[in-house]
Amino acid sequence: MRICGVDGCNKKHEARGYCHEHYKRFMLHGDPLIIKQASRGSGWIDKKGYKYFTINGKSTREHRMIMESILGYKLPKGSCVHHIDENRLNNDISNLMYFPSYGEHRKFHARMEAFKTTGHYDWQKCPYCHQYDDPENMVKERVRYVHSTCRNLLQKKMREDKINAIHI
Repeated sequence: MRICGVDGCNKKHEARGYCHEHYKRFMLHGDPLIIKQASRGSGWIDKKGYKYFTINGKSTREHRMIMESILGYKLPKGSCVHHIDENRLNNDISNLMYFPSYGEHRKFHARMEAFKTTGHYDWQKCPYCHQYDDPENMVKERVRYVHSTCRNLLQKKMREDKINAIHI
């Protein structure tokens, strides 16, 4: 059995003369002896790109900790802290916005998308044709705005489909 080529390591050879651990270090850093590790207490970053800290055995996102320290109370469940520049590692207080609910956060993103697309924050997107328009040119259907022509065309198509299904 071949062993790792690093002095003092007696683990089984895996690739390029190294064991699994030293091979990984070689592939990551170009040297099997380099160990790059963050300093103790500096936190960690999850798959989604948020920075976490563990305090008293509980992991907390850094941006929520910062917002809690600024507001002076623990954020309620369902509240949301938004990164203005959309960089999840930029946790400077000037880059954070607080929303009391996820729904308010979603509305904010919808308004920003409308502004990027049309230049108007208050324009609404029709769920049928997916075009933005002034709400004055649309009708309110429960909680959303729709073009009346789009809704009428969809209802007509649904009636025709229902009739065709009966005749089959």
